[in-house]
Amino acid sequence: MKQAELYAPESMRLIETDIPCPGAGEILIEVRRVGICGSDLHAYHGKHPFIQLPVVPGHEFSGLVAEVGENVRDFAPGQRVTVEPSLVCGECYNCRHNRYNICENLKVIGCQTTGALGEYLVVPADKVLAIPESVSFDQAALVEPAAVAVHAVRKGNMTPGANAYVMGGGTIGLMTLQVAKALGAGKVAISDLLPDRLSLARELGADETINPRIEDPQSKIQSIFPDGVDIIFECVGVPATVHEAIRVARKGARLILAGVFEEDIPVPLGQVQDRELELIGTLMYQYDDFPTAIELIHSGQVKADPLISHHFPLEEAARAFSVADSRSGALKVLIDVS
Repeated sequence: MKQAELYAPESMRLIETDIPCPGAGEILIEVRRVGICGSDLHAYHGKHPFIQLPVVPGHEFSGLVAEVGENVRDFAPGQRVTVEPSLVCGECYNCRHNRYNICENLKVIGCQTTGALGEYLVVPADKVLAIPESVSFDQAALVEPAAVAVHAVRKGNMTPGANAYVMGGGTIGLMTLQVAKALGAGKVAISDLLPDRLSLARELGADETINPRIEDPQSKIQSIFPDGVDIIFECVGVPATVHEAIRVARKGARLILAGVFEEDIPVPLGQVQDRELELIGTLMYQYDDFPTAIELIHSGQVKADPLISHHFPLEEAARAFSVADSRSGALKVLIDVS
């Protein structure tokens, strides 16, 4: 079978390997769609802090059950599925206390193990989720980023009617906007430097949009939220947005860090302490976030299709990554494996 391997920074190649066989408790997936996300692009540049090259990427994907291993009873060949890609030890403190997404020995499919950017992939059966017939393979490939947003909103402990400011109009930011709205947020504002992303955000339910290139975010936030914003979601992962989040936050506000940071950044902790801000990290998701994400997409409360900007065949994986990295009109780039 064919796989696309990221073997060095900004260097990809097609390789041939054997189709794997599922063992006990495992499922062989015939991969259909794979999404390229921000973490993949950090790895593409060789700058992801937890991904070592070479690697076969692909952690947001959909497909069909091709074969089931021994003792797998809930799935059968031909079922349409997506996968929670986190692989955990089940034994460390956080695993034992139901916080396995921050497992001490966490591995992620497509990051620390072989990913879905190939024709077939074996995964643990307990990480597989069925998708409704009305949810397309394209949409199912975006369940994973939707689950990231569900987890981030839940980490924000958002009360009904709470106001939110989403920083970043990429896939995670646009998913967070929609999930926050679906789970009961009041007014939600979103910022980005690209006008087309802000236009899409308005179509997806943003009450207000901010372009920091042409307007001061702090003044705009004050006009949108006279009493201040309750929760800020940082979905970019660069120093400027973290500093802006702290600068515009109301005293006592909650800041959720959902962006991936390529390097350490200085943080004005004096302001965090003095203004009693809550600075909260959020990593990935847990299994319960996936059924919620699937249902939100299935019901139409979260729209996945408008986020998909490009399709490429597996043979053009290198071009797909280049386009995704260019950010020139690219939002969610999908690779059609089969």
